[in-house]
Amino acid sequence: MLLNASPDLPAQLRDNDILHPDNNGPARNNPIAAVIISGGDIDCITGLLTLREGHAFRLYAQDFVMSVLNANQVFSVMNGDLVAREILPPASPVTLHDASGQELGLRVEAFPVPGKIPLYQEEGRDLSALVSAESVIGLSVTDDAGKTLLFIPGCAHVTPEILERAKNAEIVFFDGTLWQDREMIDAGLSQKTGARMGHISVSGECGTIAAFSALMRTRKIFIHINNTNPILCDDSEEAKKVRDSGWDVAYDGMEVTL
Repeated sequence: MLLNASPDLPAQLRDNDILHPDNNGPARNNPIAAVIISGGDIDCITGLLTLREGHAFRLYAQDFVMSVLNANQVFSVMNGDLVAREILPPASPVTLHDASGQELGLRVEAFPVPGKIPLYQEEGRDLSALVSAESVIGLSVTDDAGKTLLFIPGCAHVTPEILERAKNAEIVFFDGTLWQDREMIDAGLSQKTGARMGHISVSGECGTIAAFSALMRTRKIFIHINNTNPILCDDSEEAKKVRDSGWDVAYDGMEVTL
């Protein structure tokens, strides 16, 4: 997810080439000024390794994730002189800055959501120790106009706090990993249910669609969708149910304006 609140971005970066380097800038550059990591899972942190090409940005993460990055030498490829690392405190809004300290016109607040520790940290722990309030967070991002989006790519179940935050947000990006709990098992791809992986199902009486059914004003978008999930097929019955319930399905290159 790329967030940009600056109207001063060059025209070529505001259009379809928003992620392309600025030809008038330094030899190595990128329009990404700040990165926020929402968890320690592999699919959250490995993208950092593609942002090592000698351009500056500010990296935000909660203490748990930053300790993972600091303990693994491979992430030292992010030059410390160019990439400023900043701890994202829980339940405390933070004004985002770029690597030079310039404000970006956005504020972010991290808040805990139900989930579990990363898969690579499970070894030697019993199931009761896998749930960790500090290892999974959602992000509330607010611009200078007071408009808010929620980013919750992984969530085990919807809490009253999440619903309250969603009610006051313009847009919610939410965990759409699986359509139903045994999806990976039935596809012969895993022996784990969605619940075991820390993901709520999209469908069902206790699923995401049901949990958010009363939120009519907020735009709701499924993200982090597994390739077994039939909502990725536009002509599927499941995709129709998603649309009929007021949800959108994210796609590569999707742009959303607050």
